[in-house]
Amino acid sequence: MTKKFKQAYQQAPWRRQLRSFGLSVLPVIALGMVIALYLVVSAQSAAAGLQIMQMHYDEEEILRQIANQRTELGWTTSYREMQQRAKKTGYDLPPAESVHFMTIPGYQGQGAALIAPPPGTEVKGAPLVNEFYQQSLWGWFMNTFLVDSPAIPGGIK
Repeated sequence: MTKKFKQAYQQAPWRRQLRSFGLSVLPVIALGMVIALYLVVSAQSAAAGLQIMQMHYDEEEILRQIANQRTELGWTTSYREMQQRAKKTGYDLPPAESVHFMTIPGYQGQGAALIAPPPGTEVKGAPLVNEFYQQSLWGWFMNTFLVDSPAIPGGIK
């Protein structure tokens, strides 16, 4: 008495093919989206790197210009140049008898400008990596998501 029931209608073959095609193409589309996202992020980081490199070149050029201007200032204010300019404008050197020097008690004079450390001394620079950034991305992920959290009783397991 067991009868097999037949379905009143069947799916059309093209619908089944379309569904199987869609399910097989879905991972390819997802992979394409991930690759496109990766390329966009890579392009942005490459552009930022090029901008940083250009800024370093600009900084070096500005530092060279500053050094050149300091050299020119030193040259134009040197004793020989100042003496020649004074002669051109009509100034004469005073005789040694007419020059008077005064000593001022308590005046120490100008201090020397220390631009660089003396040779032979080691200069310790700041650490390259901040002490707060000593955890890897994997370690952070494990501690954040997979280890017992004090905010959630019992944590996520």
